[in-house]
Amino acid sequence: MTARLCGPAGSLVRFSHAVRRVATTRALLASSVLWLILEILIMGRPFGIAQLREITGGPTILDMTFTTSPQQVYAVLDVLGEAGRAFDLTRIVPLDLVFPFTYALFLSVAISWALARWLPQESPWTLLNLAPVIAATADYCENAGIVTLLLTYPARLDPVALCVSAMYVIKFAFSALSFAVLFAALAGWAVTAVKSRSGRRTA
Repeated sequence: MTARLCGPAGSLVRFSHAVRRVATTRALLASSVLWLILEILIMGRPFGIAQLREITGGPTILDMTFTTSPQQVYAVLDVLGEAGRAFDLTRIVPLDLVFPFTYALFLSVAISWALARWLPQESPWTLLNLAPVIAATADYCENAGIVTLLLTYPARLDPVALCVSAMYVIKFAFSALSFAVLFAALAGWAVTAVKSRSGRRTA
């Protein structure tokens, strides 16, 4: 029934189905490796956050800082310093153009893979594999705002700063939801498998 939806809703349903079709064990392993590689690069040295913290003496990027106002956003940019802002723009931002895609791919595939082993294909809960896509979309919007702020600093663009803060909240919320769904699906699959084996033994 949901597959007959038109417009954006129908497109999202079709995309969800497409992800489920490619969510094989091989795809799960490949996407996890890709995500881990980008995670290591963006968190470590010489291109990532560990290197940035050496430059700044501790402060980190806006992407990992909860802010609720333009004042807080610009306070983060201020404390990064000129060298930190330059490093963020030229080293971390290029990696962050790929990173959201990698975690969205892994989580969408992993959720689809786990749900397929627990729930019937027609279950509406399978649409939860779209949660990582929403998180990544918010992440890209956040990144666009951060690039704008870095390029125009020290000029004040308060609407852009507010957008960055809002996108961070959406990204965090849907990322947390994605991991919660994945763990719940794995737990449900495990419980179902145990019950099924117990039933066969007693039969």
